[in-house]
Order: sequence, then structure tokens, then C-alpha cells
Amino acid sequence: MSTPRRQGTGCGSRGFALLTVIAAIVVMSLLAGAITLTVDRLRSASAAQQQALEGTLAAYSTRSTLLFMLATQRMTFAGLTAGDPLTRTAPAQSMSARNPAGSDGEAISFVPTGHELRLDGTLYRGLGTSTFALQDDRGLLSVNWAVPGMMQGLLHRLGVPLDARGRLIQALRDYQKALAPGAIAFAGDGLSAGAGSHGALAHHVLLTPYQLLSIPAWRPYLERWSDRQIGRFLTTTRNVSVNLNSAPAAVMETLPGVEPSQVKRVIDLRDETALASESMGYALLPGIPEGSGLLMLYPSNSGTLTCWPTRGQPGVQVHYTLTPFGPHGKPWRIDYVVHLAQPPPATVPARRAAGAPLLAREVPAQPGRTGTAASGAWRR
Repeated sequence: MSTPRRQGTGCGSRGFALLTVIAAIVVMSLLAGAITLTVDRLRSASAAQQQALEGTLAAYSTRSTLLFMLATQRMTFAGLTAGDPLTRTAPAQSMSARNPAGSDGEAISFVPTGHELRLDGTLYRGLGTSTFALQDDRGLLSVNWAVPGMMQGLLHRLGVPLDARGRLIQALRDYQKALAPGAIAFAGDGLSAGAGSHGALAHHVLLTPYQLLSIPAWRPYLERWSDRQIGRFLTTTRNVSVNLNSAPAAVMETLPGVEPSQVKRVIDLRDETALASESMGYALLPGIPEGSGLLMLYPSNSGTLTCWPTRGQPGVQVHYTLTPFGPHGKPWRIDYVVHLAQPPPATVPARRAAGAPLLAREVPAQPGRTGTAASGAWRR
């Protein structure tokens, strides 16, 4: 009696093998897709890191270039000269004849050359993808030296009620008196306790406007402003006058008796050409007595320099003081550094720094450099 043959065994084996192959192909396809996606993400992350590194390098190079220019180029009423400093127009030569000679015997001219970098916070294109802005200290309100009327204007802008303003001013005076002589001195790129390389500073003054945030009575009002806003409004340098060629509108509006329409007129005029006559300044702001010393047209030897690696990234603000006759022979001093949390507004266009050859070149590529940022001063 014969044994019956089993039907379909071969077909079942072949079907199982086919399913196994299809499953393997599906798994391999999913793995290949996952690997491709991972590689793309890694490539994008690497490109973003490289771009950030190049932006940081460009911003640091821009900062160094501008500090060099601040130390070597002359100033005019319009700002920092960026072109040929020896180019003189007929009006410039005329004014030079009325100015005293410099140390090298050459007459000094303050008349604009037409190739200045403005010191009023104007946004400029720097090296590579970076942007920068310069702000003259004389264009800001000094919390240490401002006249009472301007302090009232500041408190009004901060939204401090009338009945609380006296308390805030007294709190500021108490805080200043509590500062021990020489307790804080400048050292390197920041602030440190003890005697620094520049010696003890005069007591009873704030060293940075951000110290106001340490005063309990001031903090609820001032913390509404970003660090960028504080740095664009306040300073601590020894100055009571306001430079009409570099002051933001908000600062000019703190001057006693000044109206917003008058400030707009000043800004419209200086956008065409820098103001070169103090009498014109007093005529534009008639509420300020002529000869009061509250108005100035020429920048100081200190201010803030803010650089951003790219338009969408946070920046770094440094406060500089030019020290050509300093005891250690250094052309400038970095007083403090502030790391800004926000980039500049995307709606504000960045100008090209016309006539500035040092800012026209491209930052060279850095092949093989995949390390950290170019300087510790740019750490977050």
C-alpha cells in the first residue's frame, strides 16, 4: 500500500521564503531611510555649526577692526571717519584755520568728510555675515551725572509715578554712597573686585548702567527693558551734556522743555548732514537756555560697540574707552562686556560702511577649523 504525497509543501516553503525576503527588504529600506535622515540632520547641524563659527569669527574680526579704527581715525561732528582722513573740502579748510593745531602741527577739522560711521546706534554691515552698531556715550543719559530735569525725564519714560520718583532718586543716592572707594575696578574684559590694572576708581559712582537692576526700588521698572534698550539709553560716564548728533530720540526727549516734534526736527536735519553749530542746536531746542552746557555736537572718547554674528543671532556689546595717553600705552580699554539675549530687529536695514576699506574685505575661510569660537569673550 503506497503512502500519499503531501501537496503544497514546496509552495509553502517558497511562500515563506518570499515573505522573509520582502520583510528584509522593508526593514533595510526603513533602515536606509533612517540612516539618510540621520545623515541629513548631521549634515545640517554641521553646516549650522560651521556657519555659526564663521559668523562668530566675522563678528570678532569686525569688533577688532572697529576698535582699531576708533583708536586711529579722527572724529568729526558726523562720527568716526572711515575714508581718507586728509581729504578736506573748502569749508573744512576754513574751519581748520579757526581750530588749534594738533601735536603734529596739522590743523584739526571737525567738519564731516562724508565717509563717517555714525555713532547713534545705526546698524551697519560688518565683515562676513556680521552687523554692528556704534553708540557715543555723549548721546546717552548718564545716571551718575545727569541734571535733575533729565532724571525726571528718565523716570517718566520708565513709567514711575510722580509720588514714587523721589524714592527712586534717593535709593540711587543711597546705593552710590554705599559703594566703597576702590571696591570695584576694571580688569581685563569685565568687572572684578579689588584693585585692577587701571587702579582704583572714584567711589560713589555706578560703573555700568546695569547696576541699577541691583537697586530694589529701580528693578521693577527697569527690568521691563532689555539689556539692549538699557545700553541704548543709559551710560555712567562723567558727562552732563547731550550730543545732538548721536543721541537717540528718547534721550533727547528727556532734556527739560524739549518736545517730541522738536526732536524729530533735529533727527531729520542730522540725517541730511551733521549739526555743526551749537547755536543751531539751541535754536532747534528753544526750551534749553543757550550757554547752559546741556548740548554738545562732538562725540566723547567712550561708547558702546555692539556686534552680531548674523542678523538672527544674539550679539555682544562692549563698552570701550579710548586711552591714547594711558599709563600703560594701550590705545583703548574694554570696560565691560554684555551678552545680549536678542538680535537686532529684522525690520531695520543694515547700511554698508561706505568708504571703510578695512570693513570691505571678506573674512578668509578657515579650512579644517572645527573647534570652539574664536575668543572666550564671545561665550554665551
